[in-house]
Amino acid sequence: MATLDINTLSTQLSQAKASWTARQTPHSLLSDHEKRALLGGDFPQSYKDAVTAAASKAPMAAAAAVTAAFAPAVDWRNRNGNHVTSVKNQKQCGSCVSFCCTALVESMASIELGQLLDLSEADSHFASSHGPSCGGWNANACLAQIQARGVVPDALFPYMSAFENPPHVDPNPPHYWIPHAGPIPNRDAQAIKITSHGSLSNITDRKNYLSNIGPCAASFDVYDDFFSYGGGVYHHVSGPYVGGHCVEVIGYSEAEQCWICKNSWDTTFGVGGFFKIGYGQCNFDTYPFETARGVKLPAPAHGWHGYEGLGGIITSKPSATSWAANRIDVVARGTDSAVYHRWWNGSSWLGWESLGGIIQGAPAICSWGNGRLDIFAVGTDHKMYHKWYQGGWSGWESLGGQFSSEPCAVSWGPNRIDVFARGMDSAMYHLWWDGAHWGGWENLGGVLDSGPAVSSWSANRLDCFVKGTDSKLYHKWWNGAAWSGWENLGGYVAAEPGAVSWGPNRIDVFYPGVSFHMMHKWWNGSAWSGEEDLGGVLSSGVGVSSWAAGRLDCFVEGTDSAMYHKWYV
Repeated sequence: MATLDINTLSTQLSQAKASWTARQTPHSLLSDHEKRALLGGDFPQSYKDAVTAAASKAPMAAAAAVTAAFAPAVDWRNRNGNHVTSVKNQKQCGSCVSFCCTALVESMASIELGQLLDLSEADSHFASSHGPSCGGWNANACLAQIQARGVVPDALFPYMSAFENPPHVDPNPPHYWIPHAGPIPNRDAQAIKITSHGSLSNITDRKNYLSNIGPCAASFDVYDDFFSYGGGVYHHVSGPYVGGHCVEVIGYSEAEQCWICKNSWDTTFGVGGFFKIGYGQCNFDTYPFETARGVKLPAPAHGWHGYEGLGGIITSKPSATSWAANRIDVVARGTDSAVYHRWWNGSSWLGWESLGGIIQGAPAICSWGNGRLDIFAVGTDHKMYHKWYQGGWSGWESLGGQFSSEPCAVSWGPNRIDVFARGMDSAMYHLWWDGAHWGGWENLGGVLDSGPAVSSWSANRLDCFVKGTDSKLYHKWWNGAAWSGWENLGGYVAAEPGAVSWGPNRIDVFYPGVSFHMMHKWWNGSAWSGEEDLGGVLSSGVGVSSWAAGRLDCFVEGTDSAMYHKWYV
Protein backbone atom coordinates (compact mmCIF):
# COMPACT_ATOMS: atom_id res chain seq x y z
CA MET A 1 0.00 0.00 0.00
CA ALA A 2 1.22 3.47 -0.77
CA THR A 3 1.93 5.94 2.02
CA LEU A 4 -1.18 8.03 2.64
CA ASP A 5 -0.78 11.55 1.33
CA ILE A 6 -1.56 13.86 4.24
CA ASN A 7 -3.29 16.44 2.05
CA THR A 8 -5.48 13.80 0.42
CA LEU A 9 -6.33 12.33 3.80
CA SER A 10 -7.18 15.76 5.22
CA THR A 11 -9.54 16.32 2.29
CA GLN A 12 -11.18 12.95 2.88
CA LEU A 13 -11.62 13.78 6.56
CA SER A 14 -13.24 17.09 5.67
CA GLN A 15 -15.61 15.40 3.20
CA ALA A 16 -16.50 12.78 5.82
CA LYS A 17 -17.05 15.53 8.41
CA ALA A 18 -14.63 13.60 10.61
CA SER A 19 -14.10 14.65 14.21
CA TRP A 20 -10.35 14.08 14.07
CA THR A 21 -7.41 15.73 12.37
CA ALA A 22 -4.54 14.18 10.48
CA ARG A 23 -0.90 15.15 10.49
CA GLN A 24 2.33 13.74 9.20
CA THR A 25 3.85 11.68 11.99
CA PRO A 26 6.99 9.54 12.26
CA HIS A 27 4.60 6.58 12.12
CA SER A 28 2.73 7.66 8.98
CA LEU A 29 6.05 7.85 7.14
CA LEU A 30 6.95 4.22 7.90
CA SER A 31 6.98 1.51 5.26
CA ASP A 32 4.20 -1.09 5.20
CA HIS A 33 6.41 -3.63 6.99
CA GLU A 34 7.50 -1.10 9.61
CA LYS A 35 3.87 -0.22 10.33
CA ARG A 36 2.96 -3.87 10.77
CA ALA A 37 5.94 -4.26 13.11
CA LEU A 38 4.28 -1.78 15.50
CA LEU A 39 1.25 -4.06 15.87
CA GLY A 40 1.18 -7.20 17.93
CA GLY A 41 -2.42 -8.13 18.53
CA ASP A 42 -2.58 -11.89 17.97
CA PHE A 43 -6.25 -12.34 18.77
CA PRO A 44 -7.51 -15.70 20.09
CA GLN A 45 -10.52 -17.52 18.63
CA SER A 46 -12.85 -16.08 21.26
CA TYR A 47 -12.09 -12.58 19.99
CA LYS A 48 -12.79 -13.67 16.41
CA ASP A 49 -16.02 -15.35 17.51
CA ALA A 50 -17.10 -12.05 19.04
CA VAL A 51 -16.64 -10.33 15.68
CA THR A 52 -18.60 -13.05 13.88
CA ALA A 53 -21.43 -12.81 16.40
CA ALA A 54 -21.51 -9.03 16.15
CA ALA A 55 -21.54 -9.16 12.35
CA SER A 56 -24.49 -11.58 12.37
CA LYS A 57 -26.08 -9.68 15.25
CA ALA A 58 -26.33 -12.96 17.14
CA PRO A 59 -26.18 -12.62 20.92
CA MET A 60 -22.93 -13.81 22.49
CA ALA A 61 -24.74 -15.26 25.51
CA ALA A 62 -27.85 -14.64 27.51
CA ALA A 63 -27.13 -12.02 30.15
CA ALA A 64 -29.08 -10.06 32.72
CA ALA A 65 -29.55 -6.36 32.18
CA VAL A 66 -26.59 -4.37 33.47
CA THR A 67 -27.29 -1.40 35.71
CA ALA A 68 -25.53 1.75 34.56
CA ALA A 69 -23.39 3.16 37.38
CA PHE A 70 -20.89 5.21 35.43
CA ALA A 71 -19.91 8.86 35.30
CA PRO A 72 -20.47 10.97 32.15
CA ALA A 73 -16.71 11.15 31.61
CA VAL A 74 -13.64 9.48 33.12
CA ASP A 75 -9.91 10.05 32.63
CA TRP A 76 -7.59 8.26 35.07
CA ARG A 77 -4.91 10.90 34.44
CA ASN A 78 -7.04 13.19 36.60
CA ARG A 79 -9.08 11.11 39.03
CA ASN A 80 -7.95 11.91 42.56
CA GLY A 81 -4.45 12.14 41.13
CA ASN A 82 -2.76 10.83 38.00
CA HIS A 83 -2.79 7.03 37.85
CA VAL A 84 -1.47 6.69 34.29
CA THR A 85 2.25 6.17 33.87
CA SER A 86 4.36 7.75 31.14
CA VAL A 87 4.06 6.78 27.48
CA LYS A 88 6.78 4.38 26.30
CA ASN A 89 8.00 3.13 22.91
CA GLN A 90 7.78 -0.50 21.82
CA LYS A 91 10.08 0.20 18.83
CA GLN A 92 10.05 -2.22 15.87
CA CYS A 93 8.57 -5.07 17.86
CA GLY A 94 5.06 -6.48 18.15
CA SER A 95 5.11 -6.19 21.95
CA CYS A 96 2.15 -3.80 22.30
CA VAL A 97 0.28 -6.35 24.44
CA SER A 98 2.98 -6.37 27.11
CA PHE A 99 3.27 -2.58 27.00
CA CYS A 100 -0.49 -2.36 27.45
CA CYS A 101 -0.71 -4.93 30.25
CA THR A 102 2.25 -3.64 32.26
CA ALA A 103 0.80 -0.12 31.94
CA LEU A 104 -2.50 -1.49 33.25
CA VAL A 105 -0.82 -3.09 36.28
CA GLU A 106 1.11 0.14 36.91
CA SER A 107 -2.18 2.07 36.92
CA MET A 108 -3.86 -0.41 39.27
CA ALA A 109 -0.87 -0.27 41.64
CA SER A 110 -1.29 3.50 41.78
CA ILE A 111 -5.05 3.24 42.37
CA GLU A 112 -5.02 0.34 44.83
CA LEU A 113 -1.77 0.91 46.69
CA GLY A 114 -0.69 4.48 45.95
CA GLN A 115 2.48 3.02 44.41
CA LEU A 116 4.26 4.40 41.36
CA LEU A 117 5.75 1.41 39.54
CA ASP A 118 7.82 1.11 36.37
CA LEU A 119 7.46 -2.49 35.17
CA SER A 120 9.51 -4.44 32.65
CA GLU A 121 7.79 -4.98 29.31
CA ALA A 122 10.80 -7.08 28.32
CA ASP A 123 10.24 -9.46 31.23
CA SER A 124 6.54 -9.70 30.41
CA HIS A 125 7.02 -10.34 26.69
CA PHE A 126 10.34 -12.09 26.25
CA ALA A 127 10.95 -13.97 29.52
CA SER A 128 7.42 -15.33 29.99
CA SER A 129 5.62 -18.19 28.23
CA HIS A 130 5.48 -15.92 25.17
CA GLY A 131 9.21 -16.35 24.71
CA PRO A 132 11.97 -14.18 23.20
CA SER A 133 10.12 -13.10 20.09
CA CYS A 134 8.59 -9.86 18.83
CA GLY A 135 5.59 -11.77 17.55
CA GLY A 136 2.13 -10.79 18.73
CA TRP A 137 0.13 -11.93 21.78
CA ASN A 138 -3.15 -11.24 23.49
CA ALA A 139 -3.95 -9.44 26.73
CA ASN A 140 -5.76 -12.33 28.38
CA ALA A 141 -2.71 -14.59 28.08
CA CYS A 142 -0.33 -11.81 29.08
CA LEU A 143 -2.28 -10.98 32.26
CA ALA A 144 -2.50 -14.68 33.11
CA GLN A 145 1.30 -14.75 33.06
CA ILE A 146 1.51 -11.66 35.28
CA GLN A 147 -0.87 -13.34 37.73
CA ALA A 148 1.09 -16.61 37.71
CA ARG A 149 4.72 -15.48 37.54
CA GLY A 150 4.55 -11.72 38.04
CA VAL A 151 6.56 -9.05 36.28
CA VAL A 152 9.74 -7.45 37.61
CA PRO A 153 10.61 -3.74 37.84
CA ASP A 154 11.99 -2.29 34.61
CA ALA A 155 15.38 -1.65 36.21
CA LEU A 156 15.95 -5.42 36.40
CA PHE A 157 15.32 -5.98 32.68
CA PRO A 158 15.17 -2.69 30.70
CA TYR A 159 13.42 -3.02 27.38
CA MET A 160 16.34 -2.04 25.16
CA SER A 161 18.64 -4.48 26.95
CA ALA A 162 16.69 -7.26 25.22
CA PHE A 163 18.20 -6.18 21.89
CA GLU A 164 21.69 -5.91 20.50
CA ASN A 165 23.11 -2.46 19.75
CA PRO A 166 22.25 -1.98 16.94
CA PRO A 167 19.33 -4.46 17.02
CA HIS A 168 19.44 -7.56 14.86
CA VAL A 169 16.53 -7.58 12.39
CA ASP A 170 14.54 -10.60 11.22
CA PRO A 171 15.03 -10.85 7.41
CA ASN A 172 11.41 -11.97 7.05
CA PRO A 173 8.55 -9.43 6.96
CA PRO A 174 7.57 -7.47 8.95
CA HIS A 175 11.27 -7.39 9.91
CA TYR A 176 10.81 -7.44 13.67
CA TRP A 177 13.80 -6.79 15.88
CA ILE A 178 15.24 -10.00 17.34
CA PRO A 179 15.21 -10.01 21.17
CA HIS A 180 16.84 -12.22 23.76
CA ALA A 181 16.15 -12.91 27.42
CA GLY A 182 18.47 -14.11 30.15
CA PRO A 183 17.97 -15.11 33.79
CA ILE A 184 17.19 -12.41 36.37
CA PRO A 185 18.89 -13.18 39.70
CA ASN A 186 16.41 -13.62 42.58
CA ARG A 187 13.60 -12.86 40.18
CA ASP A 188 10.68 -14.38 42.08
CA ALA A 189 11.44 -12.37 45.21
CA GLN A 190 11.18 -9.15 43.19
CA ALA A 191 8.17 -9.85 40.97
CA ILE A 192 4.93 -7.87 41.18
CA LYS A 193 1.79 -9.97 40.67
CA ILE A 194 -1.96 -9.52 40.34
CA THR A 195 -4.59 -11.49 42.23
CA SER A 196 -7.08 -11.72 39.38
CA HIS A 197 -7.79 -10.75 35.78
CA GLY A 198 -10.97 -10.90 33.75
CA SER A 199 -12.87 -9.88 30.62
CA LEU A 200 -15.66 -7.38 30.04
CA SER A 201 -17.85 -7.78 26.96
CA ASN A 202 -20.85 -5.63 27.85
CA ILE A 203 -20.37 -1.92 27.07
CA THR A 204 -22.13 -0.78 30.24
CA ASP A 205 -19.93 -3.14 32.29
CA ARG A 206 -16.88 -1.52 30.72
CA LYS A 207 -18.00 2.02 31.57
CA ASN A 208 -19.00 0.97 35.09
CA TYR A 209 -15.56 -0.55 35.56
CA LEU A 210 -13.70 2.44 34.16
CA SER A 211 -15.80 4.78 36.28
CA ASN A 212 -15.53 2.91 39.56
CA ILE A 213 -12.43 0.69 39.51
CA GLY A 214 -9.74 1.58 36.96
CA PRO A 215 -8.35 1.31 33.40
CA CYS A 216 -8.59 -1.73 31.11
CA ALA A 217 -6.69 -3.33 28.24
CA ALA A 218 -8.37 -3.18 24.83
CA SER A 219 -7.73 -4.65 21.40
CA PHE A 220 -8.78 -3.23 18.04
CA ASP A 221 -8.15 -3.35 14.31
CA VAL A 222 -5.75 -0.77 12.90
CA TYR A 223 -6.18 0.81 9.46
CA ASP A 224 -3.60 2.83 7.60
CA ASP A 225 -5.11 6.23 8.38
CA PHE A 226 -4.66 5.64 12.13
CA PHE A 227 -0.89 6.19 11.77
CA SER A 228 -1.67 9.81 10.72
CA TYR A 229 -3.88 10.55 13.75
CA GLY A 230 -3.16 14.03 15.13
CA GLY A 231 -6.02 14.69 17.53
CA GLY A 232 -9.78 14.54 18.05
CA VAL A 233 -11.97 11.44 18.05
CA TYR A 234 -10.65 8.90 15.54
CA HIS A 235 -12.83 6.85 13.23
CA HIS A 236 -11.67 4.92 10.19
CA VAL A 237 -11.98 6.93 6.97
CA SER A 238 -9.30 5.77 4.55
CA GLY A 239 -6.69 3.09 3.99
CA PRO A 240 -6.58 -0.72 4.27
CA TYR A 241 -6.45 -2.94 7.36
CA VAL A 242 -2.89 -3.28 8.73
CA GLY A 243 -3.17 -5.47 11.84
CA GLY A 244 -4.32 -5.86 15.44
CA HIS A 245 -3.19 -3.66 18.30
CA CYS A 246 -3.52 -3.50 22.10
CA VAL A 247 -3.69 -0.31 24.20
CA GLU A 248 -4.60 0.79 27.72
CA VAL A 249 -8.06 2.35 27.97
CA ILE A 250 -7.81 5.10 30.59
CA GLY A 251 -11.29 6.58 30.23
CA TYR A 252 -14.17 7.59 28.02
CA SER A 253 -16.40 10.57 27.21
CA GLU A 254 -20.15 10.27 26.71
CA ALA A 255 -20.25 13.80 25.29
CA GLU A 256 -17.68 12.91 22.62
CA GLN A 257 -18.86 9.28 22.35
CA CYS A 258 -15.35 7.91 22.57
CA TRP A 259 -12.79 5.89 24.49
CA ILE A 260 -9.59 7.58 25.75
CA CYS A 261 -6.43 5.49 25.33
CA LYS A 262 -2.70 5.37 26.01
CA ASN A 263 -0.60 4.07 23.12
CA SER A 264 2.95 2.65 23.14
CA TRP A 265 4.45 4.42 20.10
CA ASP A 266 6.18 7.17 22.13
CA THR A 267 4.91 10.72 22.61
CA THR A 268 5.25 11.72 18.94
CA PHE A 269 2.05 9.83 18.17
CA GLY A 270 -1.33 11.44 18.68
CA VAL A 271 -1.61 13.88 21.56
CA GLY A 272 1.53 13.18 23.57
CA GLY A 273 1.11 9.45 22.96
CA PHE A 274 -2.64 9.37 23.76
CA PHE A 275 -5.65 9.16 21.46
CA LYS A 276 -9.44 9.04 21.40
CA ILE A 277 -11.41 6.53 19.34
CA GLY A 278 -15.13 6.61 18.67
CA TYR A 279 -17.49 4.04 20.14
CA GLY A 280 -18.02 1.12 17.76
CA GLN A 281 -14.92 1.82 15.67
CA CYS A 282 -12.46 -0.83 14.43
CA ASN A 283 -13.99 -3.64 16.55
CA PHE A 284 -12.90 -1.71 19.66
CA ASP A 285 -16.29 -2.43 21.25
CA THR A 286 -16.46 -5.98 19.91
CA TYR A 287 -13.25 -7.43 21.29
CA PRO A 288 -13.44 -7.81 25.09
CA PHE A 289 -11.78 -5.42 27.50
CA GLU A 290 -9.34 -7.17 29.87
CA THR A 291 -8.95 -6.19 33.52
CA ALA A 292 -6.38 -6.67 36.29
CA ARG A 293 -6.96 -6.35 40.04
CA GLY A 294 -5.29 -7.02 43.38
CA VAL A 295 -1.73 -5.86 42.74
CA LYS A 296 0.63 -7.71 45.09
CA LEU A 297 4.05 -6.27 45.83
CA PRO A 298 6.97 -8.47 46.88
CA ALA A 299 7.93 -8.46 50.54
CA PRO A 300 10.21 -5.44 50.92
CA ALA A 301 13.86 -5.91 51.74
CA HIS A 302 15.00 -4.47 55.06
CA GLY A 303 15.74 -0.79 54.58
CA TRP A 304 14.30 2.37 53.02
CA HIS A 305 11.72 2.30 50.21
CA GLY A 306 10.02 4.99 48.11
CA TYR A 307 9.43 7.81 47.38
CA GLU A 308 5.86 7.01 46.26
CA GLY A 309 3.47 9.70 45.07
CA LEU A 310 0.20 9.99 46.99
CA GLY A 311 -1.21 12.79 44.87
CA GLY A 312 -3.14 15.79 46.08
CA ILE A 313 -2.13 19.44 45.92
CA ILE A 314 -0.93 20.42 49.37
CA THR A 315 0.47 23.67 50.73
CA SER A 316 2.10 22.52 53.96
CA LYS A 317 4.18 19.91 55.65
CA PRO A 318 2.13 16.73 56.15
CA SER A 319 1.59 15.36 59.67
CA ALA A 320 1.07 11.66 60.35
CA THR A 321 0.01 9.30 63.11
CA SER A 322 -0.93 5.65 63.58
CA TRP A 323 -3.59 4.24 65.88
CA ALA A 324 -2.92 0.52 65.13
CA ALA A 325 -0.73 -1.87 63.18
CA ASN A 326 -0.80 -1.14 59.44
CA ARG A 327 -2.91 2.00 59.93
CA ILE A 328 -1.67 5.50 59.04
CA ASP A 329 -3.54 8.82 59.01
CA VAL A 330 -2.02 11.87 57.32
CA VAL A 331 -3.24 15.48 57.22
CA ALA A 332 -2.05 18.54 55.32
CA ARG A 333 -3.34 21.94 54.29
CA GLY A 334 -4.94 22.25 50.84
CA THR A 335 -4.93 25.12 48.38
CA ASP A 336 -8.12 26.45 49.99
CA SER A 337 -6.38 26.55 53.42
CA ALA A 338 -8.62 23.74 54.72
CA VAL A 339 -7.32 20.56 56.37
CA TYR A 340 -7.27 17.47 54.15
CA HIS A 341 -7.03 13.87 55.35
CA ARG A 342 -5.68 10.74 53.63
CA TRP A 343 -5.34 7.33 55.27
CA TRP A 344 -3.90 3.86 54.77
CA ASN A 345 -6.32 1.12 55.87
CA GLY A 346 -3.87 -1.77 55.66
CA SER A 347 -4.34 -2.49 51.96
CA SER A 348 -4.86 0.79 50.12
CA TRP A 349 -4.72 4.58 50.41
CA LEU A 350 -8.07 6.38 50.77
CA GLY A 351 -9.02 10.09 50.71
CA TRP A 352 -8.39 12.96 50.32
CA GLU A 353 -11.29 14.18 52.48
CA SER A 354 -11.74 17.82 53.44
CA LEU A 355 -12.06 18.46 57.17
CA GLY A 356 -12.70 22.16 56.69
CA GLY A 357 -11.20 25.03 58.62
CA ILE A 358 -9.10 27.95 57.40
CA ILE A 359 -5.64 27.44 58.85
CA GLN A 360 -2.14 28.87 58.80
CA GLY A 361 0.78 26.51 58.33
CA ALA A 362 0.45 22.76 58.69
CA PRO A 363 -2.04 20.88 60.86
CA ALA A 364 -0.82 18.37 63.46
CA ILE A 365 -2.36 14.97 64.17
CA CYS A 366 -2.00 12.43 66.96
CA SER A 367 -3.90 9.45 68.36
CA TRP A 368 -4.32 8.11 71.91
CA GLY A 369 -6.40 5.05 71.03
CA ASN A 370 -7.80 2.79 68.31
CA GLY A 371 -10.22 4.79 66.19
CA ARG A 372 -9.29 8.10 67.84
CA LEU A 373 -7.69 11.06 66.02
CA ASP A 374 -6.93 14.56 67.31
CA ILE A 375 -6.05 17.38 64.91
CA PHE A 376 -4.60 20.76 65.88
CA ALA A 377 -4.12 23.82 63.67
CA VAL A 378 -3.49 27.54 63.99
CA GLY A 379 -6.28 29.73 62.64
CA THR A 380 -6.04 33.05 60.86
CA ASP A 381 -6.43 34.73 64.29
CA HIS A 382 -3.24 32.91 65.47
CA LYS A 383 -5.23 30.88 68.02
CA MET A 384 -4.98 27.11 68.36
CA TYR A 385 -7.94 25.05 67.13
CA HIS A 386 -8.78 21.40 67.80
CA LYS A 387 -10.90 18.84 65.91
CA TRP A 388 -11.22 15.15 66.78
CA TYR A 389 -12.55 11.88 65.41
CA GLN A 390 -14.19 9.15 67.48
CA GLY A 391 -16.92 7.49 65.48
CA GLY A 392 -17.38 10.78 63.59
CA TRP A 393 -15.72 14.17 63.23
CA SER A 394 -16.33 16.96 65.73
CA GLY A 395 -16.40 20.63 64.90
CA TRP A 396 -13.45 22.92 65.61
CA GLU A 397 -12.91 24.12 69.20
CA SER A 398 -10.65 27.06 70.11
CA LEU A 399 -7.84 26.39 72.59
CA GLY A 400 -6.68 29.99 72.63
CA GLY A 401 -3.08 31.20 72.71
CA GLN A 402 -1.21 33.24 70.11
CA PHE A 403 1.16 31.37 67.82
CA SER A 404 3.60 32.05 65.00
CA SER A 405 4.15 28.46 63.82
CA GLU A 406 2.31 25.30 63.07
CA PRO A 407 1.77 22.96 66.07
CA CYS A 408 2.90 19.43 66.81
CA ALA A 409 1.15 16.89 69.01
CA VAL A 410 1.74 13.49 70.60
CA SER A 411 0.05 11.10 73.01
CA TRP A 412 1.97 9.00 75.56
CA GLY A 413 -1.09 7.17 76.88
CA PRO A 414 -4.88 6.80 76.73
CA ASN A 415 -6.71 10.14 76.91
CA ARG A 416 -3.43 12.08 77.12
CA ILE A 417 -2.33 14.68 74.55
CA ASP A 418 0.60 17.13 74.53
CA VAL A 419 0.63 20.02 72.06
CA PHE A 420 3.53 22.37 71.29
CA ALA A 421 3.90 25.47 69.10
CA ARG A 422 6.06 28.57 68.76
CA GLY A 423 4.63 31.69 70.39
CA MET A 424 4.68 35.25 69.09
CA ASP A 425 7.90 35.75 71.12
CA SER A 426 9.55 32.77 69.30
CA ALA A 427 9.60 30.66 72.50
CA MET A 428 8.10 27.16 72.65
CA TYR A 429 4.73 26.79 74.38
CA HIS A 430 3.08 23.64 75.74
CA LEU A 431 -0.58 22.67 76.27
CA TRP A 432 -1.75 19.30 77.56
CA TRP A 433 -4.96 17.29 78.00
CA ASP A 434 -4.91 15.06 81.10
CA GLY A 435 -8.14 13.21 80.39
CA ALA A 436 -10.36 15.76 82.12
CA HIS A 437 -9.23 19.26 81.17
CA TRP A 438 -6.68 21.27 79.23
CA GLY A 439 -3.62 22.61 81.09
CA GLY A 440 -1.15 25.32 80.01
CA TRP A 441 -0.06 27.11 77.90
CA GLU A 442 3.36 26.93 79.59
CA ASN A 443 6.39 28.80 78.26
CA LEU A 444 9.36 26.44 77.71
CA GLY A 445 11.69 29.13 76.43
CA GLY A 446 14.13 28.96 73.56
CA VAL A 447 14.29 31.02 70.39
CA LEU A 448 12.77 28.87 67.68
CA ASP A 449 13.25 29.33 63.95
CA SER A 450 10.60 26.68 63.08
CA GLY A 451 7.60 24.93 64.44
CA PRO A 452 8.56 22.19 66.91
CA ALA A 453 8.36 18.41 66.56
CA VAL A 454 7.59 16.00 69.40
CA SER A 455 7.80 12.28 70.10
CA SER A 456 7.27 10.03 73.10
CA TRP A 457 8.86 6.65 73.81
CA SER A 458 7.12 5.90 77.13
CA ALA A 459 4.49 7.17 79.55
CA ASN A 460 5.35 10.63 80.86
CA ARG A 461 8.26 11.03 78.43
CA LEU A 462 8.40 13.82 75.82
CA ASP A 463 11.18 14.74 73.36
CA CYS A 464 10.90 18.04 71.45
CA PHE A 465 12.99 19.14 68.47
CA VAL A 466 13.26 22.55 66.79
CA LYS A 467 15.31 24.45 64.26
CA GLY A 468 17.40 27.07 66.04
CA THR A 469 18.27 30.52 64.72
CA ASP A 470 21.65 29.07 63.64
CA SER A 471 19.75 26.42 61.57
CA LYS A 472 20.96 23.60 63.82
CA LEU A 473 18.75 20.96 65.41
CA TYR A 474 17.93 21.47 69.10
CA HIS A 475 16.43 18.99 71.56
CA LYS A 476 14.55 19.50 74.84
CA TRP A 477 12.93 16.69 76.84
CA TRP A 478 10.61 15.95 79.77
CA ASN A 479 11.80 12.97 81.86
CA GLY A 480 8.64 12.62 83.95
CA ALA A 481 9.73 15.09 86.60
CA ALA A 482 11.38 18.09 84.92
CA TRP A 483 12.26 19.72 81.63
CA SER A 484 15.86 19.60 80.43
CA GLY A 485 17.73 22.48 78.87
CA TRP A 486 18.24 22.77 75.12
CA GLU A 487 20.70 20.27 73.61
CA ASN A 488 22.44 21.18 70.32
CA LEU A 489 22.37 18.17 67.96
CA GLY A 490 24.11 20.00 65.09
CA GLY A 491 23.36 19.38 61.43
CA TYR A 492 21.70 21.86 59.10
CA VAL A 493 17.91 22.14 59.31
CA ALA A 494 16.18 23.93 56.42
CA ALA A 495 12.56 23.60 57.64
CA GLU A 496 10.34 22.05 60.33
CA PRO A 497 11.57 18.70 61.67
CA GLY A 498 9.43 15.64 62.37
CA ALA A 499 9.99 13.09 65.14
CA VAL A 500 8.62 9.71 66.21
CA SER A 501 9.46 6.78 68.47
CA TRP A 502 8.90 3.15 67.55
CA GLY A 503 9.76 1.78 71.01
CA PRO A 504 11.42 2.41 74.39
CA ASN A 505 14.48 4.66 74.26
CA ARG A 506 14.30 5.00 70.46
CA ILE A 507 13.78 8.32 68.64
CA ASP A 508 13.92 9.12 64.90
CA VAL A 509 14.11 12.72 63.69
CA PHE A 510 13.76 13.92 60.08
CA TYR A 511 14.19 17.32 58.42
CA PRO A 512 15.10 18.92 55.08
CA GLY A 513 18.86 19.43 54.86
CA VAL A 514 21.09 21.88 53.05
CA SER A 515 20.10 20.53 49.60
CA PHE A 516 16.49 19.97 50.68
CA HIS A 517 17.16 16.26 50.78
CA MET A 518 15.48 14.41 53.64
CA MET A 519 17.95 14.04 56.50
CA HIS A 520 17.65 11.52 59.34
CA LYS A 521 19.13 11.33 62.85
CA TRP A 522 18.23 8.75 65.48
CA TRP A 523 18.76 7.97 69.16
CA ASN A 524 19.47 4.27 69.76
CA GLY A 525 19.27 4.35 73.55
CA SER A 526 22.84 5.41 74.18
CA ALA A 527 23.95 7.86 71.45
CA TRP A 528 22.78 10.04 68.57
CA SER A 529 23.68 8.98 65.04
CA GLY A 530 25.14 11.27 62.43
CA GLU A 531 23.03 12.57 59.56
CA GLU A 532 21.72 10.04 57.04
CA ASP A 533 20.84 11.50 53.61
CA LEU A 534 17.59 9.95 52.32
CA GLY A 535 17.48 11.96 49.08
CA GLY A 536 14.43 13.49 47.47
CA VAL A 537 13.84 17.19 46.87
CA LEU A 538 11.53 18.42 49.62
CA SER A 539 9.29 21.48 49.57
CA SER A 540 8.28 21.13 53.23
CA GLY A 541 9.28 19.75 56.57
CA VAL A 542 8.77 16.06 57.30
CA GLY A 543 5.81 14.32 58.92
CA VAL A 544 6.49 10.87 60.35
CA SER A 545 4.65 8.03 62.08
CA SER A 546 5.41 4.49 63.21
CA TRP A 547 2.99 1.60 63.67
CA ALA A 548 5.52 -1.07 64.75
CA ALA A 549 9.06 -1.49 66.03
CA GLY A 550 11.43 -1.05 63.07
CA ARG A 551 8.74 0.66 60.97
CA LEU A 552 8.87 4.33 59.88
CA ASP A 553 6.59 6.20 57.47
CA CYS A 554 7.70 9.67 56.32
CA PHE A 555 5.59 12.17 54.37
CA VAL A 556 6.63 15.36 52.58
CA GLU A 557 5.41 17.87 50.05
CA GLY A 558 7.22 17.50 46.72
CA THR A 559 8.23 20.24 44.31
CA ASP A 560 5.00 19.56 42.38
CA SER A 561 2.96 20.18 45.57
CA ALA A 562 1.87 16.52 45.71
CA MET A 563 2.45 14.41 48.81
CA TYR A 564 5.19 11.77 48.79
CA HIS A 565 5.81 8.82 51.08
CA LYS A 566 9.08 7.11 52.03
CA TRP A 567 9.14 4.21 54.48
CA TYR A 568 11.53 2.02 56.41
CA VAL A 569 10.84 -1.59 57.27
